[in-house]
Amino acid sequence: MPRFITRGRLAYNMPPLSSKKPYTKRSLVATLPRDDLDLLYQWFIEREYGQALRLNRPIFGTHVTIVRHSEDVPNMAAWGKYEGREVEVAYDVVLRNHFGFWSLPVYDEWFQEVRAELGLPPEPDFHITVGRQFEWQPIAPGARRHASEIRRERERYENAPSPVRRPDRDFTAPATASVAIDSHVLWDIKGKAP
Repeated sequence: MPRFITRGRLAYNMPPLSSKKPYTKRSLVATLPRDDLDLLYQWFIEREYGQALRLNRPIFGTHVTIVRHSEDVPNMAAWGKYEGREVEVAYDVVLRNHFGFWSLPVYDEWFQEVRAELGLPPEPDFHITVGRQFEWQPIAPGARRHASEIRRERERYENAPSPVRRPDRDFTAPATASVAIDSHVLWDIKGKAP
C-alpha cells in the first residue's frame, strides 16, 4: 500500500477556521495545505456508500492532531517550542471509520518525540480527519476499519516476499525443453484422479 507525503506546519492553540468567538482551548496540530484533501476523500466515501453519507468538513481544516485539547500537559516549558515549524506528514491512502469520523492513518515518530518532550504518553493513533459522520447517517458494517486492522494489513504487505527478478537468473524456458509428467499426479477436469 502506498503512502503519500504532504507538508504541514505546527500550530499551537489553533482556533477553528470559522470561529467568530475567542478560542481558549490548548492543542497542538500539524496544519496541512488547504488543498481540499478532505473533499477528495469525501468524494470517494460518497461514491462508495451513496449520497446519504455526506460528511462535514473538519472545523480546524485538514490537520493532524498531536496534542488534543482535553490532555493535561505536564511540561509547559516546552509548549510553543516548534510553532510554525514545517514538517513532512506521511499518510496512508486507506480510509477508516472510527468514533463517527473518517480519517487517513499518519505515521510519524517525531510527533511521538514532541509528545514526550511535553511529558505526554505516546499517542497510538495519529490521523488526518477527512470528515465527521453523524449517528443518523447509515454505514455499511464493512466500512468500519480500525487502525489496528490497517496496521496489520500494512505489515503483511510490507513483510511479504516480493517477486524480484534477479539478473543472474533466466526465467524463460528454452523453446525445445521437454517436460515429463507422471500420470498419477494428473487430475481430470472434474477433480478426480485418472
